[in-house]
Amino acid sequence: MADREQTPKSPVKIIGWILPRTISTALCKCLSGIEGMEIWFERFSRAYVVKNEYEKQTGDKMPLEYEGNEDKVREAIKLFGRFIGTDSQLVPERMVYGNVKKDIKRSTSKYIFVKEAYLVFEDKATRPHLPSGFKHVFFIRDPYRLFTSYRKAIYKHLTNVGIRTGDPDDEEAFDIEYDDPIMKPNEFYSGTLEFLKYVRDNLDPYPIVINTNDLLADPAKVLKKFCHLTGLPYSDSLLHWDASPDITKTWKTASDDIMKLSIPFFETAVLSDGFLPLKPTVPVEKMPRDVIRLAKQAMPYYEELNKIKI
Repeated sequence: MADREQTPKSPVKIIGWILPRTISTALCKCLSGIEGMEIWFERFSRAYVVKNEYEKQTGDKMPLEYEGNEDKVREAIKLFGRFIGTDSQLVPERMVYGNVKKDIKRSTSKYIFVKEAYLVFEDKATRPHLPSGFKHVFFIRDPYRLFTSYRKAIYKHLTNVGIRTGDPDDEEAFDIEYDDPIMKPNEFYSGTLEFLKYVRDNLDPYPIVINTNDLLADPAKVLKKFCHLTGLPYSDSLLHWDASPDITKTWKTASDDIMKLSIPFFETAVLSDGFLPLKPTVPVEKMPRDVIRLAKQAMPYYEELNKIKI
C-alpha cells in the first residue's frame, strides 16, 4: 500500500491519524512552514473526549450537531473541565462533530493538514462525519518508546489538574491501562489497525503509514517521501523552523488556549525549532510494569502496521 503514489490534487488535503507521542505536534510546526498551509489541530479529538465524558457522567447520548443542542454542549464542556481546568476556553460551537466537518469543508486553503487521534471515529454513529476528499496518513511508533513517553506525560497532566497527587508512591502505582480516565491505551495499536483497514476499504485505498522513529532518525528522507506521496511541496527549509510558539495561534483549534490545556503533551513540541534526535532506549527491564505489559500486547499490531510504512 505504501508504495502506491497518488496524483496530487488542488487543494491538497491530508488527515494525520496519530497515536500520542508520535511527534505530530512538531510535524504541525514543520508543515506550517509551507506557504498556503492550514493546520487543523485536534478539533474532532476534543469533540470526542468531551462527548465521552458527558456520556460517562450523565448516561445520556451526546449530540453530534450543535444547533438545537446548545445547552447540552455547554454542559458537556463543564463536565470535561476537571481534566483541563475549569477556566478553559473551549468554544462550544467547535466541540461537536457536525460543526467540525462543516468548518473544514468551508476551508479554501491550498494545503490542509488535519491532525486527529485515530479513535475519534470509533463507531457507526461518528463515521458519517468523516470529511471527504482527504489523503489519510497514520503515525505509529515503537510501543516501548510510546508507552514510556505517554505514561510520563499523562501522569504529569493528571497531576497538574489535581487528579493524581504527584507523590513518588502514587506515580509508581499509576497504571496507564486502568488509571487513565481519558484514553484507552490498551487499544492504541489494535484500534489503529482496525481503523486503517476501515479507511483503506471505504475512503482511501492506499493510506500512508509513517513510523516516527524513522522521522526522527532521518527527517529529510521521511519528509521527502511524505511530501511526494501527498502532493505537498518539499524543501530543506522544512527541517528547521522558528522556536517561537506563535505559529500555533494560527492553527484551527477547539480553544485559543489549547496548548496551555495540555502542557505535558505539547510544551516540547511548540517550543521546538526542529526534529529532536532519538533518545537512547531505556532497557526494558527498567521500564514500569504497565509499559512492558501494554507494549508486549501491542507488538503484533505494531508489527503489522510497520510492514506497510513508507
